[in-house]
Amino acid sequence: MLNNNEKVYIEDKYVNWKPGKIHYWQSIPTFMPDNPSSEKLTEDSKSKPALVLIHGYAASVEHWRQTFAGLKNRYRIYGLDLLGFGQSDKPSGAQVNYTAGLWARQIYDFLRYKNEEKVVLCGHSMGGMASLEFCRQHPEMVAGLILVDASGLPDQGKAEMQGRNSRQESTLVGELLYNMIKAPFLGEAMAAILTSNRNIAERSLRQAYHNPAKVTPPLVEQFIAPLRSAGARDSYLAVTRNFANYQLPLKPGDITAKTLIIWGEYDKTMPPATMLPRWQKIIPQAKTFVAENAGHCPQDERPDLVNPQIMRFMETLDASVPVQQSTTEAEN
Repeated sequence: MLNNNEKVYIEDKYVNWKPGKIHYWQSIPTFMPDNPSSEKLTEDSKSKPALVLIHGYAASVEHWRQTFAGLKNRYRIYGLDLLGFGQSDKPSGAQVNYTAGLWARQIYDFLRYKNEEKVVLCGHSMGGMASLEFCRQHPEMVAGLILVDASGLPDQGKAEMQGRNSRQESTLVGELLYNMIKAPFLGEAMAAILTSNRNIAERSLRQAYHNPAKVTPPLVEQFIAPLRSAGARDSYLAVTRNFANYQLPLKPGDITAKTLIIWGEYDKTMPPATMLPRWQKIIPQAKTFVAENAGHCPQDERPDLVNPQIMRFMETLDASVPVQQSTTEAEN
C-alpha cells in the first residue's frame, strides 16, 4: 500500500490480462513548476528505456519501494506483481501452469500494453529467473538486464545446496518441508499454515536479511497481507511445487544483453562466492557488484548502495563508462 508521500510519484494501477488481473505500480517523470530541473529530467526520460522491476518469490511490487523512491523522476519505472502474488489475481495450479514462460508472457503483454519497445529489466530472486526467460524470448526488447540475487541457474538446486553446505548449515529441515509440500493433501495443509502464520513469515525474513533491524512490523505485514487474499494458498502452493522447473536451460552466450549482477554479501541461501562464478560463466559480459552488509534482498536492505548502481547502469547503457565495482566484488 502506498503512503501519502509515495502517491505523489507512484500510481497504483491494475490491468486485465487473460489469465488474471495484474497489479502494478508506475512512476512517470512529469514537469513540476516548483522544481526547474524536472523539465529537463522529464524530457531526457523520454529517450531512455523504461526500467521494469520484477519481484521475487512470495514478494510483491512493494519490495521495490526503495528503488522507486531513489530513482523517481529520472526514468519511466514500472513494477509488476507477478500473477499469483501481491495484489495480482491468484488462479490455482489447476487453472494456470506457473512457469517462467507464463511470467515472461505477462511481462511481454504488459510492455505491449504500455507501448514500451526497449526496456531494462531488473529482477530479484525468482523475478530474475522470469526476467532471464523474457530475455531469451525477446532479446530485441532488452536494452539491459539487472539481476539481483537471481535464481534460474541450470543447476540452481545443486548450487543452493553447495552454498548452504559451504556455511555448514543443515539442509534437512528445508528438504523435509519441501517434500511435505509436494505431497497431496499434506501439502495443502502445510500451505494453509505457512501462508497464514505471521511468526513463520518473520522468521523467513530474518533469514533473508542480514540486519535484523530491517525486519520491521511493516515489512512483515507487507509480505503477509497478500497471503490473506483469495486464492493465495493455492497459487503459492502451485508455485512452490513447480520449483524444480525453474532451472532455465541457459548456456554461455544465450544472454547477450548488457548485464549488471548485484548480490548481497551475506545471502545465506545463495552465497555470492557460490553463485557469482556460475552466473559469470553463463553471462560472461556481466559486471558484478556485491552489496556490503546485505542479505538476499539488497535492493531493500541497502538501497544506498544498490540505487546508485542501477542509476549508473541506466546512464551508461550507450556509453563506454564501466559500471563501478565494489571492494568485495567477486573475481571475473
